[in-house]
Amino acid sequence: MTITTSETAQDELMTLAPSADDDLEAAFKAYWSRICATLYRLVGDWDEAEDLALEVFYRLHHRPPRHRDRLGSWLYRVATHIGLNALRARRRRREYEESAGIHQLQRTDPVDPAEQVERSERRARVRHTLALMRPRRAQILILRHSGLSYAEIAASLGVAPGSVGTLLARAEKDFGRRYRALEEDHETR
Repeated sequence: MTITTSETAQDELMTLAPSADDDLEAAFKAYWSRICATLYRLVGDWDEAEDLALEVFYRLHHRPPRHRDRLGSWLYRVATHIGLNALRARRRRREYEESAGIHQLQRTDPVDPAEQVERSERRARVRHTLALMRPRRAQILILRHSGLSYAEIAASLGVAPGSVGTLLARAEKDFGRRYRALEEDHETR
């Protein structure tokens, strides 16, 4: 699947920042699709990912990083923070709705209903697990599974490249433990 820069999103960003300079436009063109893809993997909804990506570039315009040579790392770090915050907000909203007795209706046209439900439940458990983890551990998993190299992850998180493997292993172990606990809880219901 090829992801292209959304002209409407770029237009919307430019209305937020009418005095945007060439650097912002260049950064937008260079990173838009990867930031959107990273956020999509995290939140699971393309429209929400684009909205969150707009927030990332809005922050770039209003509070740019001190070191412009680390722009990519800064963008990924901000994107994962924003994405994790969106997951936490979604979890809180779901908890409030459940406590109030409000149930959301899902509109789907699945080919195989049982398979679609199982896939949806697995994705929800993954997102819930990420929202429960320490932010740095969740970030490293998101960045790695978004296709970033160890060097890019190290730059994004501000850690030594040699420590990424260890941090990633710890994060995967923590994720696995939490995910299995959620699965067991789901199976006992």
